[in-house]
Amino acid sequence: MSIPAIKLLEPTSANDLFQIVNNQQSQQVDKPWWDNTPVNTFDILSSFAQVVYEQNPTGEEKTFSAGYNRIYLQYPHEDLQALSDKITYGLSDNDDKATAIIRWVLQNFPYQEDIDNYGYDEFWAPPIFALQRGRGDCEDGAFLVHSLMLHAGISYDRIRTYGGYVDAGPGAASGGHAWTAYRRELDDEWVVLDSSYFPTLDHVKDRPLMKGQSMYVDNFFYFNQLYWVNLEGIDRIHNPGIIYSAKAAMENKLALAGRLINAYA
Repeated sequence: MSIPAIKLLEPTSANDLFQIVNNQQSQQVDKPWWDNTPVNTFDILSSFAQVVYEQNPTGEEKTFSAGYNRIYLQYPHEDLQALSDKITYGLSDNDDKATAIIRWVLQNFPYQEDIDNYGYDEFWAPPIFALQRGRGDCEDGAFLVHSLMLHAGISYDRIRTYGGYVDAGPGAASGGHAWTAYRRELDDEWVVLDSSYFPTLDHVKDRPLMKGQSMYVDNFFYFNQLYWVNLEGIDRIHNPGIIYSAKAAMENKLALAGRLINAYA
């Protein structure tokens, strides 16, 4: 399947990027404290995604949304291709490539919360913009890992980025999180490539299976290069599966559904 490349405008600030992605200037509107009606595109579509998540009767819904996904994975992109080539130079095995990429991100892309980095409570940054900032939070790192893996030639159906809930255990925070999962070639099992919450430099061939990782408690959604999958009552962490229950449904709004991570934190 051939999909034309999407070239993002080059923003100079977080605010510029927010407006480019949402295609509308945010409006500061004076309203009574009891009126929580959304006032801009971001909030309106976020509310719509919330309703779909809560009321979806099928439990799992697969939506073709390559356009939105390509914004946040930026595939293909010549700069990301060059970086991926550099990171995976001399490697031919995809498991080795995936390991090299997650190690590079862990060592070169430090964690910083959105409010401190961009000035927004929740902000999804495409990989190039995140690299320009040089830091980011969980979804920024996950998008970067995911995109670099695509540029390394790893098949799209072996890579997912999840949004869900994690439990770090005694003495550590629990809450909403985003992470990348990889179906390794060693045994066709899914393993986690976490860029922030549970970092490890272990080779993907030596990692425990995602389905056995109790700290990843629940999933709200996942997506790959082509599809967005809403999940309700379907556990695709501990029962990853590769078959979808496909019901034609809605116009997907991936950019705004990112607020789900904060909603359940």
